[in-house]
Amino acid sequence: MREKDVTERFDNLIDEMETIFENLNEDGARFLKKGEYEKAKAVMGRVREIKKIRDEAENLQIKWEGVFRETSRGPLKRKRRDKKKKTYPRGIKTPEKDFVIPILETIEELGGAGSVKEVLQKVFEKMKDRLNDYDLKAIPSHPDRFRWESTAMWCRQSMVDDGFLSSEAKRGLWILTEKGKDRLEQEKKKREAPSLFDEKKK
Repeated sequence: MREKDVTERFDNLIDEMETIFENLNEDGARFLKKGEYEKAKAVMGRVREIKKIRDEAENLQIKWEGVFRETSRGPLKRKRRDKKKKTYPRGIKTPEKDFVIPILETIEELGGAGSVKEVLQKVFEKMKDRLNDYDLKAIPSHPDRFRWESTAMWCRQSMVDDGFLSSEAKRGLWILTEKGKDRLEQEKKKREAPSLFDEKKK
């Protein structure tokens, strides 16, 4: 088996996890609608666990590709690594954290709530210049969906867990919480804060 084959196996594994993830989300929404809260809670617990495992699988994929990226350049040399700078092997998707602010901005622009379709369309417009070839590939198990869309969906789950989006919204609707508004306000202040370069210009 070649290293490329292993990478494809990782892709297939992650794709299958995402399919299970979406099916469980549908089950959870159905239980909530019926008022079966204990069952819904159990399903959401599984969703969170699957997300953790999916994240671990992605990290392993990054490490795997990193091994061949380094060795293909010749003998490995010890370098002082910048801990703040995290590099991703070529072809690996844009990380979830990059979607957080665009998603918050989009939902705010939509009046505090939006459907999946509305949110993803506007998020794509905000991020299209940052998405790479891997992000724009279709998912083998869902040919009608791009990888970046799946990343955004996983990000949405993380944002629910972090309290930025409502966990009580009906299926297909993304709702901004007060905590999400606060996070967005912090980002705006950060962008508007004067820098040393601005002082020099005056």
